[in-house]
Amino acid sequence: MTGVQTCALPIYHGSEHMIYLCTRDLNEEQIIKLKSLYSNIIISNKEINFDLISKRANMSKEKILELKKHIETDAVTKNTFLWKQAISVEDRYRTSIVEAMDNYPNEDYLIHFDMDMYFRKPLHDLFETIRNNDISIKFRLKSKISRKVMGGLIGFRICKETREFMNRWIYYIDKIPLYEKPLGYGQSSFYYAYKDLEKEYKWGQVRSQYISPRFEEDDFIWSGNTKSGKVINLKKCRDDFNKRRNC
Repeated sequence: MTGVQTCALPIYHGSEHMIYLCTRDLNEEQIIKLKSLYSNIIISNKEINFDLISKRANMSKEKILELKKHIETDAVTKNTFLWKQAISVEDRYRTSIVEAMDNYPNEDYLIHFDMDMYFRKPLHDLFETIRNNDISIKFRLKSKISRKVMGGLIGFRICKETREFMNRWIYYIDKIPLYEKPLGYGQSSFYYAYKDLEKEYKWGQVRSQYISPRFEEDDFIWSGNTKSGKVINLKKCRDDFNKRRNC
């Protein structure tokens, strides 16, 4: 979904916003292609240590690769979510967000996006929400513990205080070993940190239209993380992108 995401942003915002991609196992050709899509892009590409993940997951490397392929082309299920916990929770949430903050400490704010998201309209209101709050996320506080927040889009002011929040979140991420992490633990662990520090920060509510799995016309961002699967959702996003580009 990355190509759609990176192509869509300059249509509405030019090159004013830096895109910082934390990628894994890209080859040189893929990196060159991504950089050709947008002028203000930084790519931090690292290798995946499958042996380490296999050890932490208490699962064979062959099985890990099988789960990886399923989630990248289809949808997260109760039988395959362990790979998502490894690459999304223990790598992306735990490492990549802090890495971006550390590498660009003088930026005002950071918005974390899932990779499988498609920008359909200008994001001015979203940027305003992020600027005016310490931490912003889509809250669903009446839902069960693993769904009280939506972790696909999170905004942070880059400052000492939000780094302290990240330390608390990482504490909960590390509290349960990979092979025991339940489905949705990335969002659950964020919520635990939120409850600990709820009174310490100004919290922003991200509107549903900015992280929408419904694929509706009034949505600003479509999320590819639905039961339909990544391949089907990518086609929907590309069709919509081509239609809008040709208008």
